[in-house]
Amino acid sequence: MKKNVALALAISAVTMSVQAQSNTLKTAGNWEFYGRAHLAMENQDDGNKYKQTNLTSNSSRVGLRGDKSFGDLKGIWQIESEVQFNRNEVAASTGSTQAADKAETNKFATRDTFAGVEGSFGQFKVGKFDTPMKVARGAADLFGDQLGDMRNITRTGAKFDERPNNIIQYQSPAFSGIRVALAHAPQSTGVVEMNTTTNVVKETSMTSMSVSYSAGDLTAALATENYAKDHADGERDATRVALSYKVMNDLRLVGFYQNASYMKAANDDQGSKVTGFGAEYQIIPNHTVLRAHVMDRSANKVNSDSKMTAIGIDRIISRELRFYANYAVVTNGSAVKVAPWSEGKADGSKVSPVANGKETKGIALGMRYDF
Repeated sequence: MKKNVALALAISAVTMSVQAQSNTLKTAGNWEFYGRAHLAMENQDDGNKYKQTNLTSNSSRVGLRGDKSFGDLKGIWQIESEVQFNRNEVAASTGSTQAADKAETNKFATRDTFAGVEGSFGQFKVGKFDTPMKVARGAADLFGDQLGDMRNITRTGAKFDERPNNIIQYQSPAFSGIRVALAHAPQSTGVVEMNTTTNVVKETSMTSMSVSYSAGDLTAALATENYAKDHADGERDATRVALSYKVMNDLRLVGFYQNASYMKAANDDQGSKVTGFGAEYQIIPNHTVLRAHVMDRSANKVNSDSKMTAIGIDRIISRELRFYANYAVVTNGSAVKVAPWSEGKADGSKVSPVANGKETKGIALGMRYDF
């Protein structure tokens, strides 16, 4: 009898514990845990004294996202963080270890994080996330977060492709394949700062907008973006166009153009024009894919032009898992130093070239696993 009572009490305690845990973990509506492990072995050569093989973590991430319907209205949310799977690396320039916690990785909500609502009117969301300008490059982005990423060229000089703080964004529903997005951040740095001389709030706002079109074999986007004068990286403007067209089932062609203006200081014009084109060919559909692009940056500053060429091949195991091999090279003018490995990685693997005017190059073997 005592054994039966003890057993009943034990079962009751376990049941109450499970119920308590269930109530604690339960989230109303739909939600999911997701992530990406993106790792690569890269041999990086700056054409001078730096030649090193690194294990890189390429914008790896984990996140939670969900939604809940309220009649015709739906609430949406997402919390996403970057994860540095390689954890630590040694920086060649200083010899010091770049810890993941020193970089903005392995911390909470460092990537696209927002809450909002959507319905037949479109979508409103607020938080920290990619701007319409940044998203617009997707149509022509063949090497995102990999060796040869186009941002190595588009972000040189005037920085764009950012993820500012305090964004308020409206995105329209698609009308005949056309969609409009408008975003504004009153204080894109995340803090309100006062000018100590004038006692006026510094102007660090950001405005970004895009018009995109997707129908059939054609995808296109036109975007513009502006940062106010008191932003830490200065006042800057840019316009970009990205195109993707599927010529046949196995062949896709892409094109890209960006015009950016940025006067970093008096007589220091960091503006430029970037043109690019590329192709993606399915050697074996959904199995083996060959990709290549050329990105050419014509700078306003003398001897500051750069040209990047990248080629890669993917072995697709499934939608969730793929392996790839890439080669990328950048030729630089005598007053600039651009490398094909600087973007889309945690800080530990962002060793910058020391000398101007060198040819920088790299080879990568990578794995991307979406879970």
